[in-house]
Amino acid sequence: MIFGLLVLHVAVCVVLACAGRRLGRSSLLVAAVPPACSALWGASRLGADPPATAHVTWVSGLDLAMTFRVDAFAGIMTLIVSGIGVLVFVYAFGYFGPGAAHTGRFATTLLAFSTSMLGLVWADSVWTLFVFWELTSVTSFLLVGHKSTDAEVLVAARRALIVTAAGGLVLLAGLLLVTGAAGTTLISELAPVDGTAATVGAVLVMIAAATKSAQVPFHPWLPGAMVAPTPVSAYLHAATMVKAGVVLVAVAGPALGSISAWKGCGLAFGIASIVWGALGALRHRDTKLILAWGTVSQLGMLITLFSVGTPTAVLAAVSLLVAHALFKGALFLIVGEIDVRAGTRHIDELGGLARSMPVAFAAAVLAGLSMAGAPPLFGFVAKETAIQAALGLDGPEAWIVGFGVIGGSVLTVAYTFRFLIAVFGPGPETPLSPRRHALSVPPAVLAVAGIAAFAVLGPLDAVLEPAAVRLSGGAPVDHLHRWPGLEPALAISAVVLVIGAIVGLAMGRRPGQAPADYAGRWTDASIDGTVAFGRATVARVQHGSLPVYLVTMAAVATLAATPFLADINLDHLVAWHTPLQGVLAATVVGAAVALCFVGTRLGAGLALGAAGITVAAVFVIHGAPDLALTQLLVEAAIVVGFVLAFGHLSRSFPMTGLRWRAVRITVAGLGGVAVVIGLGAASGNPVGAPPLAELAAASVDEGGGSNIVNIILTDIRGLDTLGEVLVLATVALGVQALARGLASTESSAS
Repeated sequence: MIFGLLVLHVAVCVVLACAGRRLGRSSLLVAAVPPACSALWGASRLGADPPATAHVTWVSGLDLAMTFRVDAFAGIMTLIVSGIGVLVFVYAFGYFGPGAAHTGRFATTLLAFSTSMLGLVWADSVWTLFVFWELTSVTSFLLVGHKSTDAEVLVAARRALIVTAAGGLVLLAGLLLVTGAAGTTLISELAPVDGTAATVGAVLVMIAAATKSAQVPFHPWLPGAMVAPTPVSAYLHAATMVKAGVVLVAVAGPALGSISAWKGCGLAFGIASIVWGALGALRHRDTKLILAWGTVSQLGMLITLFSVGTPTAVLAAVSLLVAHALFKGALFLIVGEIDVRAGTRHIDELGGLARSMPVAFAAAVLAGLSMAGAPPLFGFVAKETAIQAALGLDGPEAWIVGFGVIGGSVLTVAYTFRFLIAVFGPGPETPLSPRRHALSVPPAVLAVAGIAAFAVLGPLDAVLEPAAVRLSGGAPVDHLHRWPGLEPALAISAVVLVIGAIVGLAMGRRPGQAPADYAGRWTDASIDGTVAFGRATVARVQHGSLPVYLVTMAAVATLAATPFLADINLDHLVAWHTPLQGVLAATVVGAAVALCFVGTRLGAGLALGAAGITVAAVFVIHGAPDLALTQLLVEAAIVVGFVLAFGHLSRSFPMTGLRWRAVRITVAGLGGVAVVIGLGAASGNPVGAPPLAELAAASVDEGGGSNIVNIILTDIRGLDTLGEVLVLATVALGVQALARGLASTESSAS
């Protein structure tokens, strides 16, 4: 079923890519069909055991496979990704008017992103996860840059792509180290690891998660991405893509949680993001930016709780993950409806919407109170569990986590009340365009889901608890409670609501200016500086001088061979097996030395050919006639090429100084020494017996032939051979292009 759903998503993407222009905005409703099927299947599997799995081998010899596993946690994420995805597609149908341009392209890209995110949360192999991780970066870049004619949009899309793509490279390095230490590439089989490699890998994985989940200092891309259409902001930047980093921390926690650097980095990213994101939400005047900065803060809360790793903290994180998707998705959709109908998102230009938009007002109140952690909403349950997790710690960790959870909760209440008062509070009534039901229903559904989750907390707890057990390494977890009783957590929660409400009421319509986007400017300046440095480096290194290229490559090869000096063992080396080998070796060396001092092009060609033909004779002596024939063919092609080229070149080489000639000879000699070092070290440290019997059997059974060399070239290492053929074809095309260019230059000159 897993592959069937993924194929359905891809098939509809292809259909929309071909017919999206004719379908117009109806393509958004067509695109909602695959997520609806995934959501229904995910809902049917809630609480099911054992997990659903799917596996297809890609390269068996390299243990590369596309592996998927839908367990309790992946089932919850399936409902978030696909369930909210259906509502977003319906909402987008109302968001874009009948005459909106490129809606077919938008629907295709949004469905492609939904497919990528679904593959990410279902992935069980780290390589499968990495592939879909990168696909989410690419598709989100296309969605953020949907309005490609706007310069601000292009800057924001580039910023998002570079930050998240750089995080993907860091993730790849981290996964290589972690899987090497764990001895498996399956996420479900990762066991606790330790050691230097595992520690470095854990830090890299956490950094990658921080880039994707917009943690400080990698956060500027998320507020900048608010230039995207609101359906993109609600789906990617509230409910799904920004959760990718959180999902990574959650599933890697059981294996990496015992590493102190893992928890230290997670708490550093999380606490800083909680505070800085909340302060940003309190300062901004654009409603989408208020919600975006609030998302940075709440993602920091999730990273903090998952990094703590205790059973209660993990249960709180899973609960908050669900609650955040509901209330923040609803609030983003409400802001989008306000923007469409009022023509503005600025809180200084809005007012009186409680009377003119009663449905949106009711949904915003429910979603906002859930975000603030007020009863009777599911956000209250998640916040209470988080406070209990902080109170259950001891030592410095208790103070750090307690400050982040409790202080962040106060600031969350404050910016929530400020948002509700500024948008829906008293003031001159903002003129509105007619209501669109497709804009009103989806946020109302998400807002009501927050109170419904509180009402059916028992069945919901039965779904969330297995996921928390899975992510806490199998440790038992407590149950969620509608009413925690007269405990310190409840008293703290009440104080949080009171203090936060007072701050929010005081700041509700307080005039002010939006803060300057220094972080975004610094990020863009860093990107521009990196690009400028790359261009300058390329201009200096790739300057078109072939001799310098050859010298550089030879020098690098020499340096690369230096570490193998300690592995050389001279005991197994002999001068020659037959005296003829010594004669041929002396001939090759003599031809190479002569080549350094020959002044004419024809003489150089002859010396080079003499060396090549002598090497072919060495192959014959060693019983490799196929290599000898290949070498002779190459030499013949080189001679023909020289003859053709000499007609357009001078007979002699350009005059060069003795210093430059000495440099080239020295580097060439060092390159030969590097090859000798590599061969000597490799031959003295064999890794095993040559698989001659296996190759002979495979050539007959699998290749259907008796010539082992041919079978190796065409079947066993067919991809390598294909690459070599492509290289030769590319070189041939380049030579042809150069010849045509030279011919046209000569004809124009004549």
